[in-house]
Amino acid sequence: MVELNDVPLPNLTPQDILVETHVSGVSVGTERWAWLGKRAELRFPNVPGYMAVGRVLEAGADARGRGYAQGDWVYYFASKLAGEMEGASWMASHLSHAVVDVCTGVDWNPDRLDVHRCEKLPAGLDPAAAALAGLGGVAMRGIEMAVVPAGTKVLVVGLGVVGQFAAQICRLKGAEVTVVDQVASRLKIASDNGANIAIDSGRENLEERARLIAPKGFDIIIDTSSSVQVVNSLFPLLRLRGKFVFQGWYPPPSALNLDTMHGRLPTCFFPCAHNGVAVQAVLQWIADGKLKVPNLVTHRAKPEDAPEIYRMIGEGSEVFLGILFDWKK
Repeated sequence: MVELNDVPLPNLTPQDILVETHVSGVSVGTERWAWLGKRAELRFPNVPGYMAVGRVLEAGADARGRGYAQGDWVYYFASKLAGEMEGASWMASHLSHAVVDVCTGVDWNPDRLDVHRCEKLPAGLDPAAAALAGLGGVAMRGIEMAVVPAGTKVLVVGLGVVGQFAAQICRLKGAEVTVVDQVASRLKIASDNGANIAIDSGRENLEERARLIAPKGFDIIIDTSSSVQVVNSLFPLLRLRGKFVFQGWYPPPSALNLDTMHGRLPTCFFPCAHNGVAVQAVLQWIADGKLKVPNLVTHRAKPEDAPEIYRMIGEGSEVFLGILFDWKK
C-alpha cells in the first residue's frame, strides 16, 4: 500500500542540515523493486526515493564547517528518520522536510561503498532540472569503471532515465553510441539528445542491425534492462575481449548464460549507486547545458498522487520516463 502520511524526524545534530524539499525524483527501477518487496534490505513502513532538491533551513555546527549554510540549494540522497521508521531504508527523499547527515561517511573510503550524500547546486540551476541527477551519477559510475575512449562503439540497451543519461555521457566522451529500446518515444528522445543510431528492437532484428553497425562487435555494451534474458541475448553482440556493464539491478536468482560469456573473453563491470564526484559532474553538465534533462521528464505529480504513480509504475499501464514529485505546488 502507498499513502501520504506524517513521519517522525530526528532532532538536528551538529553534522546535519534541515532541508525543505522542493522537488524529488523517482528512481523507477529501484523504487518499483522496493514497492514489490524484491529489495530484501528494506523493511516496511518505508519512505522511498533517493533524489531530492531543496533549500537549507538550518545547518548544524559541523555541517556549517563543511560549507553548508541556511538558504543554500542542495541535492540530497538519503535522510534520517526517527521512531519505527529509523533504519527501515537507506533512501528516504520523498519528504516535505528532511534531516540530512552531510558529515558522517561522505568521504571516500576504499572499504565502503562510496555513495553521494549531499551536493550544493551550481548557481542558477533549476531544481526540477537537477532532480534526476542521481540517475546520471549512477550511469557515470558504470561508464567510469569501464573507461570509454573517444571513438568507442557503445551499445546502450534500455532507455529509462539511466540509459538516457548513459547514452548522453558516452557521447560527451566521444563515443559512437547506438541505443536500443522497444518504446518509440524513448528512442526519439535519445536521438534528439545525441545518440548516433537508434534501434527499435520490437520492430527490427537487433542482431542483423548490430552486425552492420559493428561487424566485429561492440566495444562496450551497457545494459540497463535488468533482464537476464536480455543480457543473454546481448553477449553475442560484444566484440572479443569487449566490456560489458551490468548497469541494471538483477533480482536473484539469476540464470546468466555463462557459456556465452566465456566465449567472448569479456571484462564485466557491476556498478552500484553513485558517488559525490559523479553527481557533482552531472549537476554541472546539466547547468552548462551539456546534458539534456527537460525531455526526460514525462510526469510531474503532487505528493498526494503517489498511490496512482506507483500503481502506474508497477503495472506499466502507460509510457513514462522521468517522474517528479513537486512538493511546492
